[in-house]
Amino acid sequence: MIPFVAAQVKMIIEDIRLLESFVTVPLGLYSDIKMLRESLPFPEAAELSREETIERRTAFMTLTDAPLELALETMSSILNSIDILEQVKGDPPLEPDWVVRARRVLSRAEQKIGGDIRASIASKINGLYVIVDPEATNGRPVIEVAEATLKGGASVLQLRDKTQDKGNILPIARQLKAMCDEHGALFIMNDDADIALACDAHGLHVGQTDLPVSEARRALGHRQIIGTSNGGVDESMQSQSDGADYLAVGAVFATTTMGKSGRTSLGVEMLRKVKELTSQPIVAIGGINLGNIADVVKTGADSVCVVSAVTFADDPEAATRELVEAIQSAR
Repeated sequence: MIPFVAAQVKMIIEDIRLLESFVTVPLGLYSDIKMLRESLPFPEAAELSREETIERRTAFMTLTDAPLELALETMSSILNSIDILEQVKGDPPLEPDWVVRARRVLSRAEQKIGGDIRASIASKINGLYVIVDPEATNGRPVIEVAEATLKGGASVLQLRDKTQDKGNILPIARQLKAMCDEHGALFIMNDDADIALACDAHGLHVGQTDLPVSEARRALGHRQIIGTSNGGVDESMQSQSDGADYLAVGAVFATTTMGKSGRTSLGVEMLRKVKELTSQPIVAIGGINLGNIADVVKTGADSVCVVSAVTFADDPEAATRELVEAIQSAR
């Protein structure tokens, strides 16, 4: 075996050993990963002694503070090496059946680890969630309003822009993502999966008639969450079944923001019912303001989403701070 090919094989084996340390649940997935290594006909793939195994795993754990992230990158490394070896002329170093099985197991592992990472990110959907839209800022730049909102303590910021071409939206989205990172907040892009991917947004939000969750998941990275808009229990349960990472439910109260006047309000009891039936983080939205936010929080909603209560305010930072304090007081 020429050195280049041998190096790729060795890399696959070592990468699989790392996955054995990081992907320990579910047990069936761990066993499948281990079997990938054991079925390779190379001396380097042999089982290590107990002492060597402990030493190797201890060393792996010191490599990173984000083992799931490293595991995802390692899977990409394995697949890359497989792709390279499949281009080598002559007898393939990896049996075709092994390659098929490896791709299947790694796909399952990516889904499992990606889901765990997204669940961790979605758990940060709490507190105040603010949507900024150039049509709802009283003529002020979106960046200006967003910065004030983040300074006021918003936990999540969503950009919704139906007025500009995507080429003009992207630099704004990138700036908002950087601002959210600086303030420890999540940045969510509305509707446009391509912009969400290009700006490395924490997630994408889609409506019932937008890109389906399954297609959005194919377009996004494993680490990017997907939220959906839902008009009650049935839509919320379907979104949960489709794999949404968080559920926005509303309109809780009547609202005229962004052309949504006339939508039937669900009320807080419907919001409470959705919260009881679903396991994803729940975002209450629609007509929420300082006067009714306490009632919304008491339903158990994880986050409260507003638009006009902040973006139409003379002082968005102060308005945000008041709403954040009201959420904290109601809990």
